[in-house]
Amino acid sequence: MKQKSKSLILTIAVNACRILLAGTFIFSGFVKANDPLGTVYKFEDYLSAMAWFTLPQTFLLACAVILAFIEFTIGTHLLFGINRRGTARITTIFMVAMTILTTYIAIANPVSDCGCFGDAIVLSNEETLAKNIILLAASIFICRFYRLQKDFLAAGAKWFIALISFCFIIGYAIYCVVFLPCIDFRPYKIGTNLLQSATTAGQKFDVKIIYTKDGKTIELSLEDDDPDSTWTYVETRRTPLESSDNDASDFHITDEYGNDITADILAADEYAFLLIVPHLTAADEGCVGRINEVYDFSKDHEIGFYCLTSSSEPEAQAYWTDHTGAEYNYYITNDRILKTVVRAQPGLLLLHDGIIIKKWSNYNMPDENDLLKECGILTEK
Repeated sequence: MKQKSKSLILTIAVNACRILLAGTFIFSGFVKANDPLGTVYKFEDYLSAMAWFTLPQTFLLACAVILAFIEFTIGTHLLFGINRRGTARITTIFMVAMTILTTYIAIANPVSDCGCFGDAIVLSNEETLAKNIILLAASIFICRFYRLQKDFLAAGAKWFIALISFCFIIGYAIYCVVFLPCIDFRPYKIGTNLLQSATTAGQKFDVKIIYTKDGKTIELSLEDDDPDSTWTYVETRRTPLESSDNDASDFHITDEYGNDITADILAADEYAFLLIVPHLTAADEGCVGRINEVYDFSKDHEIGFYCLTSSSEPEAQAYWTDHTGAEYNYYITNDRILKTVVRAQPGLLLLHDGIIIKKWSNYNMPDENDLLKECGILTEK
């Protein structure tokens, strides 16, 4: 009786570890497939911090998709008991490698977080190491007692599940590269009030919008309703309230002279296009025809069009202008912020009253029909 009881407890423990590992790997692989470019940027952070070398972003993107596939596949194989012995061994080898890597990261601290769960769950390097130690212990345990993993499906069904999971995770990752992440864990998702984010993240400001009429001047806050059309807009004043160490999370736009014009652009009671090009010399030029069509559309319908980039060098701006025929001005924003706002190089945002209502990547830039649909109110003018 005692032997049976011990065997039952051991079986439960093995399968509990199996479910823990399966859930972690499936979730980790899914969030990486949901945001492959986010993984690319994390790879670039590692390479930059460790001062090794640089790699082409296309290669890193392929690595990001492969990593998502590996993790998701390990998770599904664990969950459904596919090749129990081989999967247990691969899981243990993977966790040994990850534990060694995260031990180094926890000691050397080259980056602030490992990015193992993307933006969905941000862990410190110490928390990541603790998590990996637990998962390593669980993987060793199921590797030792792999036969105790319970079967839920027949052999034929298992391989069908493996094929479906393979097609799903690869297809999903490609879809999220082309059409941007389906689930946006970042602070700049569709529906976000970008002006509010800009004035509440990082350094805080007191924003006053100034109007005048018949020699009288009024100051309105962001919460106030706009005055009637007889009032003339003068300017938007932003007074710093306090400083913050979290400058990387602060959205600011400056002109060529270094003047902060964030509120001037975002507080406008109208539509506006933001073309996001983190690095002008490294951006995909294959979509510039569509971008120029969007710019022409914005001029025809009197919609604001602003190109935001971190490339403040005149040479970089001249390069983009010469190669694309761009006729628009450039405005400067932090590189990390631009990469967070939209996972594309370049990407496009459509705002209305400072609220993000649509995003496009360089692979699915809008045509005129898309623009008419999204800006239908303005096209009726």
